[in-house]
Amino acid sequence: MTVGSRCVLGRSALVENDTTLGDRVKVQANAYLTAYMTVEDDVFVAPCVMTTNDNFMGRTKVRFASIGGPTFRAGARVGGGAVILPNIVIGAEGFVAAGAVVTKGVAPRTLVVGTPARPLREVPANELLGAEG
Repeated sequence: MTVGSRCVLGRSALVENDTTLGDRVKVQANAYLTAYMTVEDDVFVAPCVMTTNDNFMGRTKVRFASIGGPTFRAGARVGGGAVILPNIVIGAEGFVAAGAVVTKGVAPRTLVVGTPARPLREVPANELLGAEG
């Protein structure tokens, strides 16, 4: 695990092996960041977020071809209790609503909601990083 500067890890947050956290990442209590993830700068992960890196329940050799953690691009936000499946990319400043189950990539600056998660709208300009000066 590699952790950038000025990161915050909440109580009982778990970050697995071969995961990289950028600078100013905030991971709240009881969040689980699986192995083989990349979390870029300025990402917020709310309490009880669950990430996965393996679509196979068994221990077959075929699973190793597709194993991989999610990628959270710079400024992404993931709401409480969201579940993110393997190899998913949350685009820069993408926003995952609380409780969403993300089965497909999230475009940059897009809010996704629901189970399975679907795009609802763009993230408003006044909610983007740097909007407050």
